[in-house]
Amino acid sequence: MLNAIALILHLIAINVWVGGTFFAIIILGRAIRNVETAQQLLLWQLVFRRFYAWTWVAVAILLGTGTWMVYGIYGGFDNIPLHIMLMGLFALLMVVNYTYIFFVPYRQYQRLLQMNDMEACLRTLARIRFAGIINMVLGLCIVVIIGSGPQLL
Repeated sequence: MLNAIALILHLIAINVWVGGTFFAIIILGRAIRNVETAQQLLLWQLVFRRFYAWTWVAVAILLGTGTWMVYGIYGGFDNIPLHIMLMGLFALLMVVNYTYIFFVPYRQYQRLLQMNDMEACLRTLARIRFAGIINMVLGLCIVVIIGSGPQLL
């Protein structure tokens, strides 16, 4: 029963993170291109604040439930199948990239927004979005691995 709960929480957290990233980059990023720059930057700040809060929760759930399932289902890291190992590797890359996004360009974006440096904010926003695309692709790879399991490898 606990393994099933861990799996359900794991899948929900993946959807929150990858789906939120897809929405921010593909939908919102394109939808607000015709909005005045100052309004765009403020909107991104409001979106980031909420998105990053939820993503930190998702990361904690993913790391916790993933570790739980490695031990609860497979008996430890020595016994996990290749597709699970690959999924974990992509997940760790996502966490590292996300940590970079949050602590480097996002923090810089916040400072630049306070200084009202719109041009620098736009450049920093481009860096955030590029790193977000990397996470989105990694996340979609994880979804493919989840869906295909060992049949893929």
